[in-house]
Amino acid sequence: MPPETTPQIFGVKIESAEKSTGRGQTILRGNMGQAKRKRDEFLKAHPTCIFCGGGAVATTEEHCPPRALFRDRAWPEGFVFPACAACNAGTSDHDLVVAFLAQLDPAADASKLARGEGLMRQVARQMPQVLHEMFTSSAVEARTNARRLGLRPEPGQTYQELGVVNVPEAAHIAVRILATKLTKAVYYQRTGSIFPVGGGIMFQWFTNAQKMEHGRIVLLEALSRIATMSEPLTRGGRDLKDQFDFLYSVEKEGALHMLQVTFGKVFGFVTIFSQTPGRLEAMEDQIKERTGSMDSPFEFLSTNRGMP
Repeated sequence: MPPETTPQIFGVKIESAEKSTGRGQTILRGNMGQAKRKRDEFLKAHPTCIFCGGGAVATTEEHCPPRALFRDRAWPEGFVFPACAACNAGTSDHDLVVAFLAQLDPAADASKLARGEGLMRQVARQMPQVLHEMFTSSAVEARTNARRLGLRPEPGQTYQELGVVNVPEAAHIAVRILATKLTKAVYYQRTGSIFPVGGGIMFQWFTNAQKMEHGRIVLLEALSRIATMSEPLTRGGRDLKDQFDFLYSVEKEGALHMLQVTFGKVFGFVTIFSQTPGRLEAMEDQIKERTGSMDSPFEFLSTNRGMP
């Protein structure tokens, strides 16, 4: 479900940039052969797609999170996973949307603005309606959203120019898909096993608008006392945690896991997941029985509830 208290992202308004001249690149034939050998070795060691429950042969390498999220497409080391062609290519539009979202940083520097402009042009070509929904607000809507976030325009500036961006349904879908794939990827990375089709994944995401409205990310604060594991996220010795960071935890028995993820200062999500069929569903039913409420802050991305 969309995050009810965070329907916006606060970021810079990325304007159209001058057309980039681009740079020609020459790839040596030897380097291409070396890359193919490395890919073949990787797929030989990891022959099965990890994203569709182990039911398909892996024929590609998938970068998760997608490379477009990172400066110079320099993704963190160790975040390449075996995937079938359908799982890899089938989410390319969603990858583009989350990559663009990640650039909507109110403190963006010139290089991040340039990346955002390039990604916005791609979104405009492939999904023009998404940009229209993100950047179109009436004067009344813009004023209401800005006041809720404690923002006031400068003299001569309108509320619509403050940089409060709507989160359209396409963005919700894209973040759900990213959360599902990254959860399965981290599970494989940590356990060496493929997350099963019957496993459960619960999910909630948030944007920086919640921090502006409440002074904190409520969900992360609630989870702050849980023991977690983290690790350096680097590429060529360069720290990437300002772009992507995560905390992972697992219960002693190894059947209940949690992943907390942030992408810079823009958005993030939490997933709670179990490879044991029915584990999360039973846990949710117990919570609802104790609280007397049918509402849940989480939605299921994967569940066997209702399956025969």
